[in-house]
Amino acid sequence: MLVFGSEGFARVEAIGEREVLGKPATFLDLFVFDANMRVSVPFERALERGLRSLSSSDEMDTALENLSASRWQSIPWNRDGRLVKDRYAEGDLEATIDVAGSLIEVAQVKRLNDAQRTLFERARRALVLETASAFGIDEDAASERVSGALGGRVPS
Repeated sequence: MLVFGSEGFARVEAIGEREVLGKPATFLDLFVFDANMRVSVPFERALERGLRSLSSSDEMDTALENLSASRWQSIPWNRDGRLVKDRYAEGDLEATIDVAGSLIEVAQVKRLNDAQRTLFERARRALVLETASAFGIDEDAASERVSGALGGRVPS
């Protein structure tokens, strides 16, 4: 099981060589759980899109602690939210914390719009799923841990 950037959890179903424009390339065949789809992607492109192993329990503890203590890199929400969306697309755990935290900051000033709420919920869901995986707990228990780290600062 891996994390495929902002797409979420994925399972590697096959690894193989293919020829692309006359050059050999390594391809990964992935099943992406959240999208319920299979994708075939060049290995290098998968890495660029944030393919990574799941976080350890220590890494998750640190991430949730950072979220709880408001330690994140603030990202301004410009007109179309491109900076925040691009940061989320990086797919790493730190990026997910930065996005959630930045949207919490926006919500303290004004009500989140639909795009902001949707992105916050995606980031929250990613944190819940990775927490469940890291600690070997069910989603409900993981959701409680993430909610505890958010400390009631859930944007509406």
